[in-house]
Amino acid sequence: MDQGQAAIWAAAIGVPGVLLSGVLSYRAGRRQVRDQGANEHLQWLRQQRQERYVGFLQAVDLCLKALEAHSGALVSLSDQLDAGEVDAATYDFAPLFMPRDVWLRVEELQKSRDGLLMLGPEDVDERALALFTALINFVSAHGDLVSALMHGPQPDDHPAWSVLADADDATMERRKDFIAAARANLTKPPG
Repeated sequence: MDQGQAAIWAAAIGVPGVLLSGVLSYRAGRRQVRDQGANEHLQWLRQQRQERYVGFLQAVDLCLKALEAHSGALVSLSDQLDAGEVDAATYDFAPLFMPRDVWLRVEELQKSRDGLLMLGPEDVDERALALFTALINFVSAHGDLVSALMHGPQPDDHPAWSVLADADDATMERRKDFIAAARANLTKPPG
């Protein structure tokens, strides 16, 4: 074989190799860009979730703080009723049924929870819903206690007191569940 034919054969074999190498490089580059975009999106989603989780917990804590103040007012009223300082027949109980600060906090909490619905995942949203429901039950337990106090002094073993304590415990337990689900979601590897 002379040098001319060798050059032609080398070119015939080399050109497809170069073309194949170019195609493979192009595809690898596209895959790398796609993977990088997917990773950036996952990082963005994780950041958005973290912000929503923290915002939701802050709204929960503000609601709990308002309920704590309301509970303190109910305990004080109960003490006053027990001591005869307040007459249940003439006392205005209406503001205690729907304390404005509590309901404003509940509305903020609902808005915060709505933000979680869009970002998921489902297990975190389920825990958020359970926590929201527990808080609503806690608010309702306060109303039940107000209803009981309207009838005059109530003993410490009145069922309304234990319902209130149980609702408080359930709310704190659901709060822990939400935190655990949020933490598990934020710490798992992307993908």
